[in-house]
Amino acid sequence: MSEFFNEVKTQPEKLIDFLEFQKSSGYKEIEGAAGLINKAENVIFSGMGTSFYAPECVISDIRYAKRSFIIEASELARDGRNLIGSEDVLVLLSQSGESVEIINVIGKMKGICPIIGITNDEDSTLARNSDVVIHLMAGGEKSITNKTFTNTMAALYLLAAAVTGKDYSGIYADLRESAQEMGEILEERKEEIQSIASSMEPADVIHFIGREGVSMTIANQSALIFMEGATTSARAFSSGAFRHGPIEICSPNHRVIMYDNSADDDRKVMRELALQIKSYGSHIVVVSSEMLDEGLSLFRIKAKSAIGFSMAASMFMELLLIETARLRGRVAGEFCITNKICSSE
Repeated sequence: MSEFFNEVKTQPEKLIDFLEFQKSSGYKEIEGAAGLINKAENVIFSGMGTSFYAPECVISDIRYAKRSFIIEASELARDGRNLIGSEDVLVLLSQSGESVEIINVIGKMKGICPIIGITNDEDSTLARNSDVVIHLMAGGEKSITNKTFTNTMAALYLLAAAVTGKDYSGIYADLRESAQEMGEILEERKEEIQSIASSMEPADVIHFIGREGVSMTIANQSALIFMEGATTSARAFSSGAFRHGPIEICSPNHRVIMYDNSADDDRKVMRELALQIKSYGSHIVVVSSEMLDEGLSLFRIKAKSAIGFSMAASMFMELLLIETARLRGRVAGEFCITNKICSSE
């Protein structure tokens, strides 16, 4: 098996390791970061790639307590001093803590405002230059982002709870339970995922559609890793953005994965769009915790919570990537042009 798969299958274990570390320390890192955020006028989340997409899963919750923004690190490195003041707090996310854009942001913003670092390397440039560090505890990761992605989301869920005054116990329980479903998808649903991968062939172009929050985090991450790991032309859209022009691409050659953890009226909007896409000849698979009765292809997730959905959907997309890459003559996680850590802009 590939190095990527060997890392992917450790995700449930590494998620539990992170949770137990945080709990045993009394959520000291989380509390320290939340304390800085709650004193600030604005909180700005920043990263690149996966680390840029991840905060979308909690930004709407944090905005109930604090004015919050997500800005790509490359933009922040250029314009940070015009965007951020001493009363703000900066949350920098980087699994390695060594991405060139993150280093550039630190160079521009160190001493201007407090910095919270979320990273997998406690000896990294980011960790050394942060006022508070949240360690991801994911272990070594050499291939496409996987366990650091799920642990980053877990860190953000706990941080959002701390900022908004929610009890950690519910978040902890949801994450523990989601680790079990991740394991079940890994061990028991291989043939189902292989079938979905076959239905995506030739997978030259795949669009990933979400609604907001968690589903958009997963859609964006899916597009990123499918470009990295299967050399597929991939892009993520919100349901609304897809209607604004891209829907013209619908045809029998078009492939779509839709992530839907919506509720009530939003679910109706997503179902209507899925049926419309199908009616134009595109092949679409819906990833959802709800049963479908409209003849749509479904990968069903048991978790009802947004937290559980995000973790289970992450395992699904990574295993689907592995199978899609294999069908395209690739090995997911083997870099041909780039590498794990971007050292140039």
